[in-house]
Amino acid sequence: MIRSTDNVPPRPIHLPDLIGGTAVVTGASRGIGAAVVAALCAHEVRCYGIAHESFGDQHDPHLVPVICDLHDPNALDSVISRIMQESGKLDYVVNVAGIDPKVRLEAGDADVWDSIVDLNLRAYYLVIRACAPLLHAGRGKSIVNVSSINYRLGVVGRSIYSSTKAGILGLTTGLARELGAQGIRINTVTPGWVFTERQIQEYFAAEDADKYFATLDDRQSLALRIQPQDIANHILFYLSEVSRASTGHNCVVDAGWILE
Repeated sequence: MIRSTDNVPPRPIHLPDLIGGTAVVTGASRGIGAAVVAALCAHEVRCYGIAHESFGDQHDPHLVPVICDLHDPNALDSVISRIMQESGKLDYVVNVAGIDPKVRLEAGDADVWDSIVDLNLRAYYLVIRACAPLLHAGRGKSIVNVSSINYRLGVVGRSIYSSTKAGILGLTTGLARELGAQGIRINTVTPGWVFTERQIQEYFAAEDADKYFATLDDRQSLALRIQPQDIANHILFYLSEVSRASTGHNCVVDAGWILE
């Protein structure tokens, strides 16, 4: 049973070609984004971590914390201008930022739609668009977008969220040839249910946690608690030149939930 499995992170991936690079990571203050930042910093990557909130006790000397509301295109432009002035190039971009509220159809008006889509999908596009010239000047030339298997599951109240996560796949494939002509690769990593701090608090430490553990027991092929570091390992693989022949790809990391 998954409830009885150890909550132990995986062995960190080590990819020497990443060492000394420069990266942008959105949603960097917690969860998957924080795990990606930690993994990149362990490779001595200068990491511009973008988040809308404080980074708390993250004090790695390779992290450059940047507070930015990605709903605001002007704020994003200011951040990228700063990176241009300080670094002049980028090697890696990782889009993680997102929100996943449950909103039923009758409550999901235009304002609600915009608040979710602007962060979960539009910001991904705008980050890539702003960073593309810097990536062209860099050596890594790799982008990873983070989606979710949720768009395949038909969860009630998640239609807007699921639309954004499906849209990320379209964004990735839609840009693969265009960016490929510039030597820039773009891939998607699509997680299943990840044991982030927030997911643990809201579901797996709640009074009805048995229900959610039972769902994982029923759906996942592996009796495994997927950790943020599991996702970070896959992201770093797609950032590294070891995956140089992959672009426009969707890598599903869900312990065998949807078996794709």
